[in-house]
Amino acid sequence: MGKINYQQGWTNPQSNNDKYFENKLKCSFEQWYRVFKNNTFSSIVIPLPKIFIDYLNSDHFTMSEESFPEFRTEDNGEDDEEWSSTTPSDMSTKLDKRYYQSYDSESESESDNEQDEDDEDEDEKEKDNNNNNNNNKTNRKISEKDFPELIKEIEDAIAKLGGEVVPKLNWSSPKDATWMNIHSSLKCLTPTDVLLLLKSSDFINHDLCQFQIEKDQEEILKDDSISPFTLVLRKYHNLFHSMEFRCFVKNNQLIAISQRDTSTYYKFLQEKKQHLQDLIQQFFNTIVKDKFDDINYTFDVYITRDDKVYLMDFNPIHPSTDALLFDWEELFEELMEEKEEKETNNNNNNQNNNNNNNTLEFRIIENNEGIKPNLAMTI
Repeated sequence: MGKINYQQGWTNPQSNNDKYFENKLKCSFEQWYRVFKNNTFSSIVIPLPKIFIDYLNSDHFTMSEESFPEFRTEDNGEDDEEWSSTTPSDMSTKLDKRYYQSYDSESESESDNEQDEDDEDEDEKEKDNNNNNNNNKTNRKISEKDFPELIKEIEDAIAKLGGEVVPKLNWSSPKDATWMNIHSSLKCLTPTDVLLLLKSSDFINHDLCQFQIEKDQEEILKDDSISPFTLVLRKYHNLFHSMEFRCFVKNNQLIAISQRDTSTYYKFLQEKKQHLQDLIQQFFNTIVKDKFDDINYTFDVYITRDDKVYLMDFNPIHPSTDALLFDWEELFEELMEEKEEKETNNNNNNQNNNNNNNTLEFRIIENNEGIKPNLAMTI
């Protein structure tokens, strides 16, 4: 892989003191996907224009009413009259868009006095905005009509990937926002599904904080200027969480594997543990090792029923990445931020010895008492 460059006019606000940021850039999806394309799920990467980043950063959300999903109610006719639905069984019900988007108009129930106060506030805001063009740009309301080409790209990508996709940005997927999705999962069938998840996710907002526009470029960059951010649409698969694992690599050696879903005890994993470890070790040796542009990192894999291993993602070595059934101090004590400078010289001098001393450890939940909060499935 070549040197990673930001898109012109963008910078990382913490690049001077965030020591792990360059490693995090290497874990950005578009950086590794082209290398491991044949060993992961089918995906399409869409570069995002500045206007879409402004849209994600804004509080305003709106989509055309035709875009909102429909669901059908079912009535088997056997319910008691007291509990029977008043909705005919063949009626298609539209979600009320008022619960999903903001509006410019005031509520009809507001009093005249409240309306007058709002009008005065609006006048003050207009004066402030006229005196500050940058604020005017930040506070403007953006809708999907302002980036029709991107909407078309998303539609085409969904169709190309079979009609069902999972969205993410460079690093994160909006797993914390699945409650907003009518499918109660990351499965998206339309651009509206994608936008709703992205707009509702704190994880996505965290990704957006990785880059900001340089001050001297604010007036130069146009709405269609390409940002460093990308939208990744991955073909949807109904995966079993029990077969997802996080792997830890130190000095280019696989040293640890952890069950990724730590909230559940899967009894069958005990019997398959050694076999799964052998599959992952072989996958690392033949597919991942020496091909990823770093020597310290984590990667996630999924193993199918027929023992095929799929690469899911890469993550940097950092406390923001969940170590799951391990503690970072026992795996990468010398690489933690607080000790990095102090341990750098010793680490360089002893790197070869560390390679020889690293032994692979595979941890799974071995009983119900070992269950932990399921944080890793959302990070």
